[in-house]
Amino acid sequence: MKADSILLRQVHPNFFPGEQLSSQAFFPFPKDKGKLSVYDGLLISPAQSFEHYTRKQGLESVGVWGISDAEVIETGLTSKPDPLPDSPAHAFVDFSNASVKEYRKLAKILKAFAIARGCLYSQE
Repeated sequence: MKADSILLRQVHPNFFPGEQLSSQAFFPFPKDKGKLSVYDGLLISPAQSFEHYTRKQGLESVGVWGISDAEVIETGLTSKPDPLPDSPAHAFVDFSNASVKEYRKLAKILKAFAIARGCLYSQE
């Protein structure tokens, strides 16, 4: 991925309480094994990623927020392409070199970058 790649993150309604983005949207949970799923914005648009996530995968999203690969690197994390058979634009932000204790702090930093960029797509 390139430094100017925008990594697209779908935000579940639970992570948008009171119309405010929660840092939980950028927090990898135990099942994620330190890998936060995103879409590579060089390969798919925010609208297309929303469509794939909600219609093809049947998951819930209130919208798409983005962080750049350069911002990910700035936090000390990395991102990697992870194409899947039904999603060639799939990628992940790799938290595996951070401790679980650090996840919260890193998620807050990523959230701040995403808020500064604004919502990239929402059906509302």
